[in-house]
Amino acid sequence: MMGHAMNTTDTKTLTISQFQAIEARAHELRAQAFAAMMRRLFGALFSAPRKVVSCPSCARPLHS
Repeated sequence: MMGHAMNTTDTKTLTISQFQAIEARAHELRAQAFAAMMRRLFGALFSAPRKVVSCPSCARPLHS
């Protein structure tokens, strides 16, 4: 802890300059996690009927 007073300014500057980048990255990761969760959820919802209905024409996705 000897040189702590010397690089306090550097640490603060780093924190301030990186704060928005860290926030943006965290938001990106949250968005990716949410999208993955939604894909798993809808995948589970729509894979069950697809297994029951084995004919390909009946298993078409709803959007054209």
